[in-house]
Amino acid sequence: MNDYQACYRQIEGLYQDTAIRDRRYYPDFRRSWDALLRRAAESEVRYFDPEAPSVITVPCTYGGLDFTFHLDQDKMADWYYQEAKRKKRVVFTPKRFKRSFSGKLSFHESSCHYDPALPEPTLRESDRNIMAAAFPGLPPELYVVYGNKWVDKQLSPFHRSSVSLFLIQTAFLPAFLATPFEVCLYLFLMDYCIIKEDYQKVKDEELKPLLHIFQPSPMLKIKGLL
Repeated sequence: MNDYQACYRQIEGLYQDTAIRDRRYYPDFRRSWDALLRRAAESEVRYFDPEAPSVITVPCTYGGLDFTFHLDQDKMADWYYQEAKRKKRVVFTPKRFKRSFSGKLSFHESSCHYDPALPEPTLRESDRNIMAAAFPGLPPELYVVYGNKWVDKQLSPFHRSSVSLFLIQTAFLPAFLATPFEVCLYLFLMDYCIIKEDYQKVKDEELKPLLHIFQPSPMLKIKGLL
């Protein structure tokens, strides 16, 4: 597992970025996130076993941080089927990703990483759903987090230049992460990316409500972190 305390200490460098420090809401932003991240780094709570066969790992290298997120594929499948019963897409949004002749996936400006050799032992062959998620980056880094082994198998003579899959909405991705610190770190870094991408184009008073810490994110409440 990651050294949460060491990662928490490294976040200090991100706070010093002038893109963050020069915002009018910086004091509230830092105070709120610092409190959550500090408590989460000290927490021993585990929402599931990060070594279980149903867990997929996603590496994150951004802003000077090196971290690994753990996601529960069984829980993704359960949420997907619960949402399918309601016939309203909130968490899983159908998208079509471009596929190059060399086999690389992309969505808008983001590349999408996948590993067709990944075992994913708990996935059911009868379903073959493919799910991707965004992780911190400018542009965001996309990873297939469910159904890697089915990406290439989806190809047909009529659809060789694209792949149909479900994109997990950023606000709900923390539902599938292993610990309070992973939840907080993910949302904090996504807030950091939002600011870095938009602060020169969007006024502070308009950008502030878009940040997960100020909405606040439903996952912070559901996980009992607020």
